[in-house]
Amino acid sequence: MQINVLKFGGTSMADHKTWKQVLEIINKYEFPVVVVSATARTTRRLVEAGELAARGKLKEALEISDSIKERHNQIVEDFLKENPHEKNKLIKDSCRKNTEAKISKLNKLLTYTERQSTLSPQMKDAIAGMGEQISSYLLAQCGLALNMMTQHIEARKIIKTDAEYGKANPNLLEINQRCGSLETVLENGFIPIIGGFYGESPKKTITTLGFEGSDYTASLIGGAVNAETIEIWTDVSGIYTSDPRFIPEAKPLDEMSYFDATEMAYFGAKVLHPSTLKPAQERNIPVFVKNMFEPEAAGTKIIRESHHELDVLAMSFKRDIATLTISAYETVMGYSFLTKVFSVLEKHRLAVDAVNTTEASVTIALSDSALLDTLSKEFIEVGNVSLTKDKGLLTLIGCSVNSAQKLTEHIFGALGDIPLDLISFSKEKRILNLVLNNEELIEVAKRIHKKLF
Repeated sequence: MQINVLKFGGTSMADHKTWKQVLEIINKYEFPVVVVSATARTTRRLVEAGELAARGKLKEALEISDSIKERHNQIVEDFLKENPHEKNKLIKDSCRKNTEAKISKLNKLLTYTERQSTLSPQMKDAIAGMGEQISSYLLAQCGLALNMMTQHIEARKIIKTDAEYGKANPNLLEINQRCGSLETVLENGFIPIIGGFYGESPKKTITTLGFEGSDYTASLIGGAVNAETIEIWTDVSGIYTSDPRFIPEAKPLDEMSYFDATEMAYFGAKVLHPSTLKPAQERNIPVFVKNMFEPEAAGTKIIRESHHELDVLAMSFKRDIATLTISAYETVMGYSFLTKVFSVLEKHRLAVDAVNTTEASVTIALSDSALLDTLSKEFIEVGNVSLTKDKGLLTLIGCSVNSAQKLTEHIFGALGDIPLDLISFSKEKRILNLVLNNEELIEVAKRIHKKLF
């Protein structure tokens, strides 16, 4: 049995028309396992409701909850109206009953949050994961109206994680064991449809896998069932040389390696979750990024080895970066100083985007967060601390070492008199990082893209 794992994002789940397109794509595969995101903007609205409740604005939070219920009811109603079937009344009743139950649970979570006057990480996950729980069930039901053998599978039964709320780590052993049930579903002629993004901790509480976590769900499942392909269906025809929303001249890439695609996601590209490719890479499963609005387009193929003759393969960027410079006190030895700096980062499980070091000082670039003030206070024990916010990170991926001089000329020519805070280059990873002011990030990105691509 050659299984294809298909993941559809929020744009694909926007309304009843895109639901029809999603189901038509699914129907072309013999043994598809389907992972879906929440409907477009729903997760953001859910988190907003949780934050309102924590601030004592329960009425406004419940209004958002009600609007989510009405939106999903309307999508189902519109879908069934355009796709008449003898079972439509049963399907509609089942959908409304399920949505009502989920919204009732959501309202209880919001009420509890208001009483606690805080949105804890555990409660935030319970609220944020509600979108996928609703959308996956409804899409599976709507598939029945097209005479498809779609069956909803509760993600909590398969995606087992630790209790690291907001960025849970999957329990691969349990996931691999539980995915055997999906093969049984397929063998019986059914198409499993699963909500992405969320899972279940050992405490039986909801956890989430982080931003764009539905990609990660698809890859975890793909690895567990040793899929023939993992396909990420989105609203663009693959991975581009840069973000086409900001750089209209960006071009789609035919092919790239797992390594380059992972680095691109890590450094700000929104197409993939940074951890998506790990399970696929372990089993050497090709990953395709495809456009659901142009299903015949080839998209981007991601494989183990992909060679290119370009000076630079792609460019990504992140806003809202901060730089921290820690300079050692005279009494601290160099090796001891660096050990202490990185032990603080490890303690808070913080990933660093770029680093510049000497024996007595280190500058790190990392995403701006509520932890920065805490970090600064802890680093004072190590050395003098300087914190600068409102920075942006621009990353060139797949740099050709042989073209280093040419690259340097193009980059500094594009920068003109715009100052840089930090430059770092890794020959082994072929990555060049530039840190500059937030407000100049996009303009510089456009200039460099024009020069290099």
